[in-house]
Amino acid sequence: MTKANPNFQPVKAYGNIGDMKNDGFDHTTGTYYQIFSPEDITKDTTIREAVKKLKTDFSGLYNHWNGLCPIKKFFFVVNDKYKGLPAPIIQMVLELNNAPEYAQSDIGTFTAKDLEKVFMSLDDLDKQDIIGYIPDEIIPVVEYEALHETVTYLINAELPMNSMDNLTVPDFDEKIAFNGLSEVVKSRLIVGSYQEGILMLYFNDNPGVKEILQKKFNALYEQSKENIPDTQENCSDCRFYYILEKASSKNTSPIQTSVLVLMAYYFSSCDIFEEPQ
Repeated sequence: MTKANPNFQPVKAYGNIGDMKNDGFDHTTGTYYQIFSPEDITKDTTIREAVKKLKTDFSGLYNHWNGLCPIKKFFFVVNDKYKGLPAPIIQMVLELNNAPEYAQSDIGTFTAKDLEKVFMSLDDLDKQDIIGYIPDEIIPVVEYEALHETVTYLINAELPMNSMDNLTVPDFDEKIAFNGLSEVVKSRLIVGSYQEGILMLYFNDNPGVKEILQKKFNALYEQSKENIPDTQENCSDCRFYYILEKASSKNTSPIQTSVLVLMAYYFSSCDIFEEPQ
């Protein structure tokens, strides 16, 4: 936001008073932002939490900031992962907009698609400054049929199954660094992770598949470690491409895209590659 708007002022939490319900604002337009970033916005408990946070955060923001810089526009920023917002959150936005005490404030939401729109308005240097290496070749959108073919191939693959430990899900970048993966591999995993939405739809349509594939990818990673020793140059990248090759039923772009989306998912859940210690 600071790249897109020179008047945007991030607000750093201070001591026990925090940020006073303000994650950032533009004093010239009276536009404020407050962030809610859950792992899964679709859970009932998370939705209730989001509705409560929206109401209490705006009330707190109004009390702390409106007298200093009138709130003309308020955005409740939600990491919806391109899935859209549940109805109760939208209803609370409408309820706040209809409240007489907030008549001068326009209250809305700001989701992944809105952040993407702001990001895409930046020039290439600013984009690269924010996200780092940008690959020349952008991975195509995953196709549902190719994903199904990949899953069927993996389920039927003969692989030794190991018992799965309960692992703590680490920070994505921390895990990349811990495993010594290159910027190229990092960018491919990140782009793959952007397409998690269709993968979740597939898992919902096919109960039990997620757990089976978890064991399959873990077994492939263990195989890669057996075949590619730590002493080999760029061993982590080599293991990445080993799994990509072994999990692909054929060497086509749709199939490899499907495998990459699956690898990104199981990488983030720590089923492939090492958990940072």
